Amino acid sequence: MQYNMMPPSFFKVKPRVINVMRNPKDVFTSTIHYHAKASYHVSPGPQNEFLHKFLDGKVAYGSWFDHVKSWLNAEDKEHMMHISYEEMIMDLKDSVSRIAQFLEIPLDDEVIEKIADRCLFKNMKTNSSNFSLAPLEIDDMSKSEFMRKGIAGDWKNQLTVAEAEYFDAVYKDQMNDVKYKFIWD
Repeated sequence: MQYNMMPPSFFKVKPRVINVMRNPKDVFTSTIHYHAKASYHVSPGPQNEFLHKFLDGKVAYGSWFDHVKSWLNAEDKEHMMHISYEEMIMDLKDSVSRIAQFLEIPLDDEVIEKIADRCLFKNMKTNSSNFSLAPLEIDDMSKSEFMRKGIAGDWKNQLTVAEAEYFDAVYKDQMNDVKYKFIWD
């Protein structure tokens, strides 16, 4: 949900929010695979057509650009932490430590190590709560696993050169007013 879609109680309580962002090209890649396997989504159709729908925000979860900008522009910045998937991949222990500090939860190094280990993609992939037990008629894992690869930059194997260039042009136009420095920029 976008920031402005949160219920009134959210703005009264002012909870701490951890906004996890991901490179939009990787979000596109995950989304096209997810739409192909999940029966409750419309088939993505040809990749080039789905790319245009994704970049126009005409997909199930709306515009990546609107979503990310809504949280980056949220009013209550002191209760908000922004972190990217890519940052967590690069240094998971540091990310866990930063999240704990933001939440004001003291953790010793041993606990941080255990949390980081359990949050490694290879370990989460073996956890049965990751949708792998969903009925075939809901999530057809033969079309695409729910937890496919877990690597940043997967889009490089998905998008053609022309699609990546088009994506970059739309991204530049949509994000030209954003001051936040993304790790993928």
